[in-house]
Amino acid sequence: MKQTKTNTKVVPRYGIIGAGPSGLAISLMLDSPSIIVERGRTSGGFAGSFFDNGYTFDYGPHIMFSKNKKVLDFMVKSLGNNVNTLKRNNKISFKHTLMRYPFENDLSALPLEDNYDCLHGYLFNPYKTKYASPKNLEQWLLKTFGKGICEKYLFPYNRKVWNIPVNQLSMLWAERIPNPPADDIIKSSIGYQTEGYVHQLFYNYPKRGGYKAISTAWEKKTKSPIEFEYNVNKIERLPDGKWSMTNGVTPIVVDELISTMPIHELVKILKIPIPKKVLTAVKKLIVNPMYVISLGVKGTDNEKVTATYFPEDDFLVNRISYPATFSPQNAPKGHFSIQAEITCKKNSDSWRMTDRAILAHTINGLAKRGLVDKTKIAYTNVKRADYAYVVYDQQYEKNVAIIREWFPKQGIHLLGRFSYFEYINVDGVVATAQMIAEKITGKKIVLDKL
Repeated sequence: MKQTKTNTKVVPRYGIIGAGPSGLAISLMLDSPSIIVERGRTSGGFAGSFFDNGYTFDYGPHIMFSKNKKVLDFMVKSLGNNVNTLKRNNKISFKHTLMRYPFENDLSALPLEDNYDCLHGYLFNPYKTKYASPKNLEQWLLKTFGKGICEKYLFPYNRKVWNIPVNQLSMLWAERIPNPPADDIIKSSIGYQTEGYVHQLFYNYPKRGGYKAISTAWEKKTKSPIEFEYNVNKIERLPDGKWSMTNGVTPIVVDELISTMPIHELVKILKIPIPKKVLTAVKKLIVNPMYVISLGVKGTDNEKVTATYFPEDDFLVNRISYPATFSPQNAPKGHFSIQAEITCKKNSDSWRMTDRAILAHTINGLAKRGLVDKTKIAYTNVKRADYAYVVYDQQYEKNVAIIREWFPKQGIHLLGRFSYFEYINVDGVVATAQMIAEKITGKKIVLDKL
């Protein structure tokens, strides 16, 4: 690991806050010296991993897939031979039984009445006319899928994940949801096997080291020194126009800043006048926290499911994944692993539950659905992420436009899920880093040459 220990540092160009995939990726793309500061002891950030009792768990499930082939090739290539290629085997829990994912591609698995409601609602869909020009995600989903599919799965699942009514979600999210052909819906209803979301049907994952292996590879590749355990608590502009950031002990002076820290935290430590409209825009941006519940289980997982989604209201968990399916190295011999996610609102009753209560609720819910045997649980862990899910509400685009316009003009470039503030995976992080690097360097960034 790269780590430096000196007094005041003067870096001619860039100071990068955060050694997650965002900060590391852009450090590879810059043409001038930069320094990375990281509050943690290691790289990876939200896309990092932890290792305990022979298990490897990510801080929430991450896999590698992308519609952008050049970005995906860059990510895969950076891992060398430390990479698996796998096929998705996702499920959806519906009325406590499992069906294939996505929902609309396995309608025949539903009880007959539910299957009929979904097919009828899709084929004879009054919302195609009523919401010909949809104004929110609820209207778009009704127009695209019909009432049956929406009410049985899409509405309850989206309410559970985003924790706001579906009619308050932006149309922006619709860009990420494939529009299935009618032929697939009909085939799905009568029992023909079809596949949806084909861009994520095959995915990659590191063989060893968890998802953090990507950050580890980029950390080794970057020429930028990294200061670990450096928690920035003040940023100010100096009389000569440079920026000083400090952890209260060692100030670092740079020409420009690239921040991947949550935008809500950045405005608290930035000691320059910030316009009221910018502060208001930041305040209105919604990000949901998340519980990450990790379980180690004795025995063999013969099903090799990759993830299961839960729209049911009686179970707080919205998704589970199986880390040892991603890589056998993620669990000790004779064991497999399950990781559950619960998203909720800040200051909600769910967020105020104790770790012990959350663990019991999760295990009981999985046992009730026949997904885990309580007597075979060998390891448990509960972690909380204050920043997890960026919410695209109706005001999202307006608010992010304000912050993305103002900060770069000050010499502070925003990057990453919670700073640039967009719901993206690491492939999106790389694409955004490439875009920003090209803007600030004025040069074309060719990923396969990095």
